[in-house]
Amino acid sequence: MGLGLVAGLTYALYSWAAHRLISRGVTSGAAMGTVFGLGGLLLMPVLLATGAPLLSSWSNAAVGIYMALVPMFVGYVLFGWGLAHVPASTATTLSLLEPAVAAVLAVLVVGERLPLPGWAGIALVVGCLTVLTTPTRTTHRPRADPGDGPADRGGPHLVEHPEDLVGKAGPQMRERGQ
Repeated sequence: MGLGLVAGLTYALYSWAAHRLISRGVTSGAAMGTVFGLGGLLLMPVLLATGAPLLSSWSNAAVGIYMALVPMFVGYVLFGWGLAHVPASTATTLSLLEPAVAAVLAVLVVGERLPLPGWAGIALVVGCLTVLTTPTRTTHRPRADPGDGPADRGGPHLVEHPEDLVGKAGPQMRERGQ
């Protein structure tokens, strides 16, 4: 469970850092390259400690290179493009579809059989993400006229053009420093 929490934390940190770089004018490709380059450097000790099977044969190394280039590189380049167009929280939330899409592709492309609980899990993921990403309606309250009741007693009120009130603040507003 601890490793799962660390993985979630680092994924959130990665998304936040990449989005922050992109929002400051860095291209999505450069931002993703920077984040993954630093992440790769941090993982070098793990490769040295556990990577012997990966490097033991050319076929193992070829699988590792393929996994790094095709699903990872292409996927995260597209994720970086998404971060440039939507908030990091939205991109990260939508990335939760990845396991569901992988399961459906396994059924359609490879011929895997997905049991009923698997389909129910996909439906739950899609349903929850739909609820999370559907914009909420905001109701607009009518703006109060500056001469309406609460404003006369010093209460808050909304004004369409605040610049029209310059120099017209009453004693109660001056006391509050407004």
